[in-house]
Amino acid sequence: MSSWRWGAAALVVALVIPAFAGGYWLYLLTLTGAYGIVALGLNLLTGLSGQVSLGHAGFFAIGAYVSTIAQSRYGLSFPPAIAMATACGWIVGLAVGLPAVRLRGLYLAIATMAFGTGVERAIYHFRGLTGGPSGLAVDAPRVFGLSIDSPERLYYLALVIVVLATVFITNLLRGRPGRMIVAMRDSELAAQSLGVNAPRLKVLTFATSAALAAVGGAIYAPAISFIGVEHFTLWLSISFVSMIVIGGLGSVAGSFLGAAFLVVLPELLRGFGGHHQIVYGLAMILVFVVWPTGLVGLLRRVIAWSAPTPAARTSQPAAAGASAPVGKHSPADPS
Repeated sequence: MSSWRWGAAALVVALVIPAFAGGYWLYLLTLTGAYGIVALGLNLLTGLSGQVSLGHAGFFAIGAYVSTIAQSRYGLSFPPAIAMATACGWIVGLAVGLPAVRLRGLYLAIATMAFGTGVERAIYHFRGLTGGPSGLAVDAPRVFGLSIDSPERLYYLALVIVVLATVFITNLLRGRPGRMIVAMRDSELAAQSLGVNAPRLKVLTFATSAALAAVGGAIYAPAISFIGVEHFTLWLSISFVSMIVIGGLGSVAGSFLGAAFLVVLPELLRGFGGHHQIVYGLAMILVFVVWPTGLVGLLRRVIAWSAPTPAARTSQPAAAGASAPVGKHSPADPS
């Protein structure tokens, strides 16, 4: 089955989930969508272009605050507010990516970590704009006059944005830009010899990843109804990196599988009482050790195991040909 068919099947399942899930589970799935979009951008940056970032919580915060302020203080509806958040994330990502393009590995990770910490401190000190340590209350977003004031509506709004982000990244990766990004990751010198402007491509990839993080922040803010400086710490940036490693580096589906692992699994383990964090940590270690390609690698193994083997597929036409009447050609007969 092609990736588009799997995507369509996943979309159908996502559309009917509200008929069976309660408000709290829809809230968790909305958070999964918001985090998954960030992981999607981070996978583009880290999994495909090879650049490490520990500052995506900063871009996530920019998206959340810009979208919230645009709606609460300036009366904008959600579509222009999220467009503003995306643009701000892209511009700031461009500004951060320009000097960071000269750095690699741990040096780049430390530089982006400093950026994330700087955004956190800016939120704390610009109290007139961000509310500082008191935070900001987030009103229900409005889309074309409709108030998104229920978990079901917010879930479907997040689902629409998730689909748009996924289609955008999928088309990007299947086109020439995606091939150039992968070529640059595998061998920057070889890519440059083929005409790839590696510094420019790195900056644009960084900015695109930052813009997607801002989109995730714009969804996250109405989902939790309140944003504060404590929501955008270094630990959140580390969690984003964990999502793409657990889900599968360089995988679109893995971005959302990793987000679901970090958001939904802890809730499923609540039955273990005070030991649920230990069980969760052991589950994470199990993924790293048994499936180094991430959850998407496990999913591919399950699909391959459940699919009929080549021998089974070839035996079916043979059986059909054997049962055909004498003198008649079976459909499998090339003659």
